[in-house]
Amino acid sequence: MLPVRLMATLPVIFLFSSLAEAAQCSNTVYESGYRKTAPTVDSPEFITATGPLFPGGSVICHVSFDLMSGKNNVMHRIETGTLNGIKYRFYYSDGSGLVQGLQENVLDVLKDKYSENWSLRCRKDEMDDTHYCVMSRDSLTIGAYGNSERFVSVGSEHFPRSSIALRIDKEAPVTALADPGFSSSQEAALITAMSKGTSVLTRYVKWPYEINQDKQVSLFGFNAALQIVDTLNKEIK
Repeated sequence: MLPVRLMATLPVIFLFSSLAEAAQCSNTVYESGYRKTAPTVDSPEFITATGPLFPGGSVICHVSFDLMSGKNNVMHRIETGTLNGIKYRFYYSDGSGLVQGLQENVLDVLKDKYSENWSLRCRKDEMDDTHYCVMSRDSLTIGAYGNSERFVSVGSEHFPRSSIALRIDKEAPVTALADPGFSSSQEAALITAMSKGTSVLTRYVKWPYEINQDKQVSLFGFNAALQIVDTLNKEIK
């Protein structure tokens, strides 16, 4: 669940930016659904930088048939690489992707459990150009929006007048009302603490049952994921 102050600034419907010119890729992969007889168009992109965005990264063009249109192949740019020893992958179209969340993970949907990696996504409102990017794992979400502001949220569909809480390693828990959520000073302190921690315990109360929802989350890959989120957010035009 995103902070109330952020939700109020962004409408429910988000649109992609205008079609970006295709930048050269280091390689092109044609998916199994690709049709040689159909034209190929570029996917609309949030992130139009040439890339790669991180040293040593590789930008690959993936081309597949667009089942929605039924007329064209569509090309998506995907960057993969390793940032400070942490594997990552994201789409230039919308910033969605994954960052390695456990040492043994390889960012393979068949070998890793989805919740054991950091999930990435970005959103942009074409009406006023507001945008944000987030990294999430289980009930924990950390994001960046605007020029530099970050936020932290826990859970969704909160029970009315309930609280949220985070406990990093064995430090004292940090709590707040689910609405409006953590204060800016709490969020800054939490992000600093998580960048140095090994795990975090999340707690919130989900409607309609007034029962604590607790989850232990590994902070492996946290710093790399946060750097990627900040970079993606700044690259959205």
